[in-house]
Amino acid sequence: MSIELIHAIYTINTQAASALYRQVMEQTKQGIRAGLLQPGQQLPSVRVMASCLQVNPMTISKAFSQLEQQGVLERRKGIGMLVAEQHNISNYNESLTSKCDEFIQLAKQYKLSDDAIITLIQDSLSAQSNRTKP
Repeated sequence: MSIELIHAIYTINTQAASALYRQVMEQTKQGIRAGLLQPGQQLPSVRVMASCLQVNPMTISKAFSQLEQQGVLERRKGIGMLVAEQHNISNYNESLTSKCDEFIQLAKQYKLSDDAIITLIQDSLSAQSNRTKP
């Protein structure tokens, strides 16, 4: 992937409410949906991405790790990070977005703030991860 393509896909906003690693995650998914990133395509190394986007390498590493857990990216020994062969990312994104919207509406009915909703989801994810660890 060229540096020009990195800049075409990614725009980091340090003033945004969204964490930098989440911006990288979402923009990677958008790049896949837009066809700018193809299944099997190799992504730049963490260091190259971090340098191009002027962020800490740990930001890119966290985004890549989360995308790998979601099945969006896959790590290949000796090659690096690749765009995973997709199982139609748009179909399950639409389904998950619909369920997420329902959850948020319910949480808002209980008068939870955005931060409280995010904390609830993070706590649930942590609990789920702890249950699946051997």
